[in-house]
Amino acid sequence: MPSDSRPSAPGPEMPHLHEERLRLAIEATGLGTWDLDPLTGALLWDERCKALFGLPPDASLDYDTFLSLVHPEDREHVHQAVQQALEPTGSGSYRLDYRAVNPRDGSIRWLSTSGRAFFDSSGRAVRFLGTALDITGRVLEREAAEREKHRVTTLLENISEAFEAFDRDWRFIYLNREAERLLGSPREELLGRTQWEVYPESVGTPVEHYFRRAASERIPLSFENHYAPWDRWFEVHLYPTDEGVAVLFQDVTVRKRRDEERERLLREQTRLREQAEQALRERQRAVEVLEHGEALVVVDKDFHILLVNAHQERLSRTRREDTLGRSIWEVFPPLAHPDSSYRRAFRQALEQQVPVQFEEYYPPLGLWVGMSVHPTSEGGLAVFFRDITEHKRAEQFRERLMGIVSHDLRSPLNGIALTTEQLLRHEDVTGPVLAGVQRIARSTERMSRMITDLLDFTRARLGGGIPLRLRPCQLVEQVRATLEELEVTHPGRIVLSHAPGSYTGEWDPDRLAQVVSNLVGNALQHGARDTPVEVRLGHEGSTFILSVHNQGTPIPEALLPHVFDPFFRGNDQPRQGLGLGLYIVQQLILAHGGSITVDSRVDAGTTFTVRLPHHAPTP
Repeated sequence: MPSDSRPSAPGPEMPHLHEERLRLAIEATGLGTWDLDPLTGALLWDERCKALFGLPPDASLDYDTFLSLVHPEDREHVHQAVQQALEPTGSGSYRLDYRAVNPRDGSIRWLSTSGRAFFDSSGRAVRFLGTALDITGRVLEREAAEREKHRVTTLLENISEAFEAFDRDWRFIYLNREAERLLGSPREELLGRTQWEVYPESVGTPVEHYFRRAASERIPLSFENHYAPWDRWFEVHLYPTDEGVAVLFQDVTVRKRRDEERERLLREQTRLREQAEQALRERQRAVEVLEHGEALVVVDKDFHILLVNAHQERLSRTRREDTLGRSIWEVFPPLAHPDSSYRRAFRQALEQQVPVQFEEYYPPLGLWVGMSVHPTSEGGLAVFFRDITEHKRAEQFRERLMGIVSHDLRSPLNGIALTTEQLLRHEDVTGPVLAGVQRIARSTERMSRMITDLLDFTRARLGGGIPLRLRPCQLVEQVRATLEELEVTHPGRIVLSHAPGSYTGEWDPDRLAQVVSNLVGNALQHGARDTPVEVRLGHEGSTFILSVHNQGTPIPEALLPHVFDPFFRGNDQPRQGLGLGLYIVQQLILAHGGSITVDSRVDAGTTFTVRLPHHAPTP
C-alpha cells in the first residue's frame, strides 16, 4: 500500500506551542485522550480519560484492560471497530458510541470515542490516537425523549378517537390506526398529502373555516360536522401545535341519529299527548252532546242495551236503570215484531255494516220517529231517535189538503173547459170575445195540468204511489204518437230515432205519454231554439232505453242532484208550473220498475235517460 495514502506517526519535531494549544482545547471540551501502540498493545490514557472509565490517575492499563471496562453487550462491537480501523485495507478512522462499566460501583457511562490510526511506509499501523467524551446525559435525554415519544405514540395508537397531525402546509405528518380505519386508507397513502386533497368536499365549508382559524389564531376549537359524501357525523377537536394543527375526531353518527330519534320520539310523544288531550276534550264534548242531543240507544251485537242518554229516557219514558243490560226487543216489544221496520233496519245495519235511516210510527207512545242506525266499531249499533210527530202531521195535513183541493177543483174547472169549448165552436163569436175565450181555454188547460200534478204528487207522497193501468203496448208507436201532438206547436224541432228490434211490453200508455211529453216539453222549452230535440230508443239486454237530448245552456252542476226534487225550479226558469213535472216523471218511472238519470255538460248538452223493463211490476 503506498506510504502516502495514510498519515505517518507524529514525530518529536512538532512545535511545543502547537501541543500547548491542543491541550488547552482538549481541556476546554472535557475530552479524554488515549494513545494505543498497535504493535505492543500498550495503551496510554490521560487523567480525564481514566476518570471517564472510573480509573484512578495512576492506573496502568493495556488494550485488554480497556476491553474489560467496556459493557459486555458492546465489547465485541468495539473490538471489531478498532480492528477495522487498524486493518491495512481499512479506513484508518474510528468513531463509536458505547457504554463503559465503572469497575468500582458498576455504574454505566455512555462514551463517544473517535480516533485515527497512523501507518508506516509498509502500511502497518504503528500508532492509534483518539479521544473520549462523556455523552451519558445526552443519551439519557435522547432515551427519555424516545420513551416519551413511544409513550405518546402508543397512547395515540390505542385511543378510541381518530388522531391526525398536519404541518403548516396542511400536509399529513401523522395519523393513528383509528384515523386509518375511519378514512379507509393506510397511513402510507396519506402521509405527505394535504387535508384538502383527502377531504375535497370540505373546501369552502365551515370545516375549512374552523381549521384555518385554529391555525391562524392559535386557539383550540371544537365543532360537529356532517360529512355528506359518507353521510356520517363527526365530533372534531382542533389544537394548534408547533408543527401546525392536531385533530382529534370521532364518528358520532350513532349518537346523533340516536339523539335525532330521541327528538323525533319526543315530538311524536308530544303530538300523541296533544292528540290524546284533544281526543279527551272531544270525547267529553261528545259525551255532553250525546247525553243532551238526540235520543240515543247503543246495543251490542246481541242487541243488549249498553248505553242510554237522558233524551232517550224522556222520549221513551223509561229509566235507563231499567233498560241497561236488557235486550232492546224485551224493553220495546213492538220493535221485535217480524214485520217491524225497526227490526229490519237494525238487522240490515248489523249484517251489512251500513248506516240505515227510516221513519216509522211507534203506536205505544203515539209518536212518529225518525231513526238513524249506525254500526259501531265494537260490532253493535248506535241508534238515534227523533220525535218527528208534529212534522209528519203537518206534512200529511198539507198533502191531504192538496189532494182535496185539487180533486174538488176539477168539477168547476171541467165546467169552465166545456163552456169555453162550446163558445169556441160558435161562429158568431166576435174577434175580441174570441180572443178572451181562447185565453180562458189556455189558462184552464194549464190549471188542469197543475191539478193533475198535485193529485199525482199527493198519491206519491201519501205512500200509495201513483196508480198504473198496465196493458200491452208498443213503445215506439206510443212515443211517436205523443211527439206528433208536440209537433203541432213545435214543427220541425223533434227528431225520433230507434234501433232495430221489438219494442213491445206491458206498461201504462197514458203514463208513458205523460213521461215523454214532460221530458220533451222541457227540452223544447230550455234547449237552444235553433237546434233539434233528439229522442232515441234502444235496447240494453232486457231493458228499453229512452233518451231525450237537447243542446243549450246546461243545468248548473250544483243543481243537478235536485232536478227530481218536488217543487224544484232552476233560478232562471219562468214560473210556468209548480215544479212537480220531473218529480212526477221520476215517480212514474219508478212505479214501472225503471230508473231515470240526467247528464248535463257544456260540450255535450243535456240528456235525460230512462230505463224501462219489459214488464212493469205488478202492484
